[in-house]
Amino acid sequence: MVGLTIRPAGPEDHAALEDLFRATSMGSSIRLNIERDPDYFAGARVQADQPCVWAAFDESGRAAGLLSAGKRRVRVGGGERDMRYLCDLRIHRDWQRSTLLARGFRLLKREVFAPGEWAQTLVLEDNVRAIELLSSRRAGLPEYRPAGTYLTWLLPSQAVAADPAIPVRRARRTDLPDMQRVYAAAARRRSFAPVLDFNDLGGPAWRDLAIEGFLIAEKDGRISGMLGLWDQTAFQRLRIAGYSQALSLLRPLWNAGTLISGGVPLPKPGDALPLRKATAVACESDDPAILRALLGRALQDADDKLLLVGMSAADPLAAALQGLRGRQDQGRHFLVGWEGEPPAWQEPFAFDVARI
Repeated sequence: MVGLTIRPAGPEDHAALEDLFRATSMGSSIRLNIERDPDYFAGARVQADQPCVWAAFDESGRAAGLLSAGKRRVRVGGGERDMRYLCDLRIHRDWQRSTLLARGFRLLKREVFAPGEWAQTLVLEDNVRAIELLSSRRAGLPEYRPAGTYLTWLLPSQAVAADPAIPVRRARRTDLPDMQRVYAAAARRRSFAPVLDFNDLGGPAWRDLAIEGFLIAEKDGRISGMLGLWDQTAFQRLRIAGYSQALSLLRPLWNAGTLISGGVPLPKPGDALPLRKATAVACESDDPAILRALLGRALQDADDKLLLVGMSAADPLAAALQGLRGRQDQGRHFLVGWEGEPPAWQEPFAFDVARI
């Protein structure tokens, strides 16, 4: 494409990439902008152990497109492997009717993907146009093979009925070995669970999350569950870009109703969501009662922040979210590749909502 250069992006490109994020949004009924100030690559190091960011730039240095294809360690097929995660796909509106998407994927196939390599990605169910385009296989696009449904819950502060026999407290550094044990056991039961080392807390993969950010559930005198509460405001924010015409008209009525029901209000365009993300969720025997106790403490301590929780629709822990007030959304999980077969997997799959 005349005038565009596609190349690996680096820290010196942050300002151009941030401008691209501001110029693009996700979703249709609710349009969201992601902000990555002051350093796009701080978030990239949370998303992937080995960041791999490619972008297209015009002759003035403006970013026309972006795709991250970094690798992270996951559990699949009874073992561990490095697997790419495709995310942050953005094309500036000035190039959305061009061949940039096809050209970028052809370059990734040639320069980044190994023969027969497959990646993971998530696409919001609300993003109908993106799903139709990406799954079309037009112009040499890779295959987007469906691999399960992903649910997210946006939860306001609320009282949660939970088992009083499962006390919950803040984690301490002396809990790290038991936290690693509980998480590893849960990860073995889930395809694509990220391989995490809690001794690395404080490093770039856990930016701004300390041990005190984790809640610990105890059952029969031992640690039986865990949930991290991650405030990523310092390096990633979700801002309301706007609403569909129908939702804009309904917003005042919706917000009036939330005053009575205690639900999630719709912020005005331009507002950032006050958000914490649940990370490294793990419970012994996949017991929903343990997660329910953890959520009870998390939502009791929420103040004015919303809690974002995500997991496979087939995850047995999803039962813990039943009956909670909040907004539920749905996404599609895909395995992406050009040739061969993806790794063998089974439900439930895991995808850490804090690393999307």
